[in-house]
Amino acid sequence: MTASTPSATPPPPAFATASRNHYDAALLAAEQDLRISADHLAGLAAECAVKAILIDFLGSRLDARNMPEHPEVKYLDRSRKKPQWTNKHGHLPELWEHLTAVAHRRRGGGAGALFTQLIWKNPFANWDVADRYCDGTAITKADIDQHLKAAYALIAAHEQASILGTRTRA
Repeated sequence: MTASTPSATPPPPAFATASRNHYDAALLAAEQDLRISADHLAGLAAECAVKAILIDFLGSRLDARNMPEHPEVKYLDRSRKKPQWTNKHGHLPELWEHLTAVAHRRRGGGAGALFTQLIWKNPFANWDVADRYCDGTAITKADIDQHLKAAYALIAAHEQASILGTRTRA
């Protein structure tokens, strides 16, 4: 076994694989009534699935640091001390708006049409990645069920698009 060197380029993220992994873990957490973990993992599953969809089918790419971005997406990132305009894909619920914007531009056919059916309403509008630090009292079974259902739909849409052969990159 060899040690990795700090200058070695890390492999690109495997968003589709990660989405399925987080989804499976979310199901296990939900079965054990671990609400915080179940909801957090369902959101991460959806987030990874959206990034996989954007990269594999809708023209997003990874930058030199393996951060997903899209040239048509511009938003004011207020998560920084000094807000700045960016085209990087971050977290839900804002990430859902990126999917919506890009898919609507490609409604005519192919991948855009396939994903347009998913984006009418953002099921993660009230989800926040920082909720992993909450006490869990505000997370209901209905919230978890909604997030699991939405994550599953995103994963299934990615897999369906893969089967139909509408990928934009290898």
